[in-house]
Amino acid sequence: MKVMQRGIMKILPGKMAEAMELLEKYMVVVSRLVGVPREKLPMKIYRPFIGGGDALHTIVFEVEWDSFGEMAAFFEKVMADPEIQAFMPKWEAVEQSHEVELYMAMPTP
Repeated sequence: MKVMQRGIMKILPGKMAEAMELLEKYMVVVSRLVGVPREKLPMKIYRPFIGGGDALHTIVFEVEWDSFGEMAAFFEKVMADPEIQAFMPKWEAVEQSHEVELYMAMPTP
C-alpha cells in the first residue's frame, strides 16, 4: 500500500537561510546513508513563493513510500546514525514546529 508522507516545518523568523542550509546538509547525509545520489532521492521539497503571515517561514516536503514497512525501515536506519542524531538540536534551534502527515493512496474507482 502506497503511503505519502508530508512534513510541514514552520521556521522561526530570521532562521530560514539557516534552515535551508541545514536541510541541504541533512539531505547529503541521508543520501549517503541510503546509497542514492542527492538528486535522485524520492523527496520533493517546497518553499512558498508568496504568502502572508508566517507562510514565508514554511518548508514542506513530500515523500512517497511503497509501504509503511519501507518507511519504518528507512527511519530506523537513518535515526540510528550518529551524524543524523547530531542534527536534532540544530533543528530545534531553527524550527518553531514540525508536523508530519501520512496519506494512503485511494483505489481508483
